[in-house]
Amino acid sequence: MKKQNGLAKQFMGMIVLAALESVLLLTVSQVVLAKGLRFWFSRTEVQQHATQKQVQELQSYVTEHHLASTDVKELTDWSHKRRYTLLELYRGQTMIYSSFAPKDGMISFLPQNGTSDQNPGVLVDKTGVYDWLPCYTLTFADGEVSAMLYYNGFNTYYGTGCEILLSLCILWWFPGFFLLNSRKIVRYVVQLSEEIQAMEGGDLDHPITIRGSDEVTTLASCLDSMRVTLRQQQEEEAQAAAKVKNLITEMSHDLRTPLTTLLLYTEILQYHKYETPEQADNYLNKIDAKARQIKQLSDNLFEYALVTRDTVAVLDPPAHFSTVFEEPLTEMVETLQQRGFACALELGEEDVLLLVSGQYVRRILDNITSNLVKYADPCSDILVRFVQEEDRAGLCFKNRVLPVPASSESTKVGLPSIETMMEKMQGICRIEQPEGIFRMTLLFQTVKE
Repeated sequence: MKKQNGLAKQFMGMIVLAALESVLLLTVSQVVLAKGLRFWFSRTEVQQHATQKQVQELQSYVTEHHLASTDVKELTDWSHKRRYTLLELYRGQTMIYSSFAPKDGMISFLPQNGTSDQNPGVLVDKTGVYDWLPCYTLTFADGEVSAMLYYNGFNTYYGTGCEILLSLCILWWFPGFFLLNSRKIVRYVVQLSEEIQAMEGGDLDHPITIRGSDEVTTLASCLDSMRVTLRQQQEEEAQAAAKVKNLITEMSHDLRTPLTTLLLYTEILQYHKYETPEQADNYLNKIDAKARQIKQLSDNLFEYALVTRDTVAVLDPPAHFSTVFEEPLTEMVETLQQRGFACALELGEEDVLLLVSGQYVRRILDNITSNLVKYADPCSDILVRFVQEEDRAGLCFKNRVLPVPASSESTKVGLPSIETMMEKMQGICRIEQPEGIFRMTLLFQTVKE
């Protein structure tokens, strides 16, 4: 049996695979982004243009908010919004602000004659330290100051780019890879949906596609089994309908002949077209015979309708062979002997347990008795013997048939009724008709003691 690979396991694998694919794409995208930004910002004019743009934005910010060089909080707010920007302000050789310094960039605010001994590390020679940075002049509310501004464009754009890439990875790449990996299952489900719609439309010949080893496969297998069962039911119903149609046609013919004869004889009597009272009595006897023949036809038809109406036969508890057949066989033999037939019974000593419906068994033997009276040759013995095949046992009836049937009309209902009742008891009815011989074998289910 093929090991089942459940949907939960498959989807977990798809999630892991989609995550790995997304992380790989994110890593490759970050490497490409880093190389592109390094190449772009390695150009001097690009870096200068980006720095000048930051200086212009700072000047606009100072002018808009009427800032003085001592407004440390506002300057720090502006710097913190630009994580990769270093800003230092100088008045002469004195550093009055640095975004890199602690306490919100506050260095010192000295009078013009302050000295480095009074405030160490404040008076600096900026020409030696930042000679590679251009110096810009900014206009504050309290005068002009010199500004040293270093803008790391690579880190700024790389950080923003990584955030965008991470958002794409979570919102688009991961779901996209997951859907891409699950497209096989989705296509299979869509295919099953189309095949189910075809089944709804009555197409039961097209098989349901069975692929894989998961829960969807199990569902598809069950659907295909249901399709096969429905098709078998349709075929059985069609066969039953055809059988009923043929039966109606045959019964119509069988009824028409005796009815026509019956009407003819009644017309003779009604209009006194007979010559002697004995002739009238003869016609009455013929009318009686035809009426009984019609009654037999209707009884057989009713029997067949009664059997085919029952969808399920209620089987009796397991009973021994002798218990099931002793009484009905005795009645059958007595009836046949009264009609001039000789019976030979070979029942053996086996007394197996059978699963049967006692009511159906009596009906079957009654039908067999009726057929034997009509068609069996009284000059030959009727053989009834016990038979057993594997897990089944029953009776075999064998007789020689008359060259010309005693009755001119046959209902052809008795044998189908017997076959139907045997099927409902899950038994077997086997009919063989070699030259001049009729053999019927009835096999019932057996139960081990």
